[in-house]
Amino acid sequence: MMAGIGSVGKAMARPWSCRGRGRGRPGRVAAVTGMAAGMATALAACTSAQPSSTAPAGGSRPAIVPGMSCAWPDVLSAQTDNTAFPDAAAEYFGQPVVAPASSRIVLAGRFPDARYASVEVYTPAGAGTSLPDYRIAPRPGSLNPWQQRAAPGGRFTVTIRPDPAPGHASTLPLPAGTTSQHTGYLIYRVYLPAGHDSSAVPLPALTVEQGGAARTLPACRSRNASIHFPAASGPAAPAAGAGGSGTAAPPPRQLQFFKPPQSTFNNGGLADTDTSYLLAYLLRPPAADVVVVTAKAPAFAPGSHPLPWPAQGEDVRYWSMCVGLLSPPTPVVANKLPGGGTDYGCRADEATGLNAAGDYTYVIGSESQRAAIGRVPGVTFLPFSTTRPAGPYLLGLRNVLVSSSFAHSPQGITQAGNPAAAAAVMGPYYPRTAVCPLATLTARGPQACLR
Repeated sequence: MMAGIGSVGKAMARPWSCRGRGRGRPGRVAAVTGMAAGMATALAACTSAQPSSTAPAGGSRPAIVPGMSCAWPDVLSAQTDNTAFPDAAAEYFGQPVVAPASSRIVLAGRFPDARYASVEVYTPAGAGTSLPDYRIAPRPGSLNPWQQRAAPGGRFTVTIRPDPAPGHASTLPLPAGTTSQHTGYLIYRVYLPAGHDSSAVPLPALTVEQGGAARTLPACRSRNASIHFPAASGPAAPAAGAGGSGTAAPPPRQLQFFKPPQSTFNNGGLADTDTSYLLAYLLRPPAADVVVVTAKAPAFAPGSHPLPWPAQGEDVRYWSMCVGLLSPPTPVVANKLPGGGTDYGCRADEATGLNAAGDYTYVIGSESQRAAIGRVPGVTFLPFSTTRPAGPYLLGLRNVLVSSSFAHSPQGITQAGNPAAAAAVMGPYYPRTAVCPLATLTARGPQACLR
């Protein structure tokens, strides 16, 4: 999920008469939010849950921290909340953090059976520090399946503490200045859990240590209650011009992919620092037309089980393309299908068709066009919304955990808000787009649309 696009998004949305449709929750983000930032829009402050009695460690009095009465009060996904442009292959487990500077938070868990997982801590302002799966040290007698080939389920411990020493294994900094009204956040992210079953993901136990006392938080009795948001310093501005001159770049036109401003993520939500993004705005074309998006695909770690990382020949751990509605709360497209089930407007790397050269081609169309598009060799269908077909829409390309040897990711783009700068860095991996008559696509293939 992503943090607010700010003035760039507003400039694009204003001619389309985009209006927020928040749910009345306190602080609902009024602009698009991203792969991750959107946990801020769904994190419950679990102060309303009643803590169960838990024996303190060593017979000490329990460490009771106001604002942290229970563990993991929120789970966010496209399937549950569908807020802030989530990736449909991801689950986000959230914990507000209200902790004095002298306290520590200890996570004790098992490595999940999934493609990717991470633990990330955020300050009340939304700045995050990530501990991705392959950097988490296993406990003695266990193995980390992202460090060497092993079955998932090994045990780990992560400590959130004040001023952790540089290079200290499995530690993250305790967010400073937290209060019940300005909480920090702890996010446990899991992408592509085995069987696409988030209920099988074991959540780490959370123990708060303070003043020689310790208390393990009980599981929250309810989830997705009222929420608090990271404090933002102001709406995100378009990126500075080349060379850092401070000159605002003009907003990108539709169907031109650009890197969103970094301030979008640091000051307005809870973005995953392991993830880099490209975005593009899209208006629905005439009814007889479709939208074609194509580029070279990065090499990725296959399947939905842990594999050692970094790995030779793999550019990213995970990538995807999603289409969502630009208006708040910025859901991904979610269309009910006639035979039951829901088609979410995201395609993970493993669900994306590639040609012999390793290129993908997405065709975005209506449900009535799905069958015809599906008959075109080598294309992957993405849907426009059946409930809000006019849009406007947002397209998002995600790269999660980029290899240091891969130079063509959005991570390497230094000038935000500028499609030309993005294309220069990404080369053949930069998405080319076209609006094309469906008749041309079906008769002559996608290359006829892109000439």
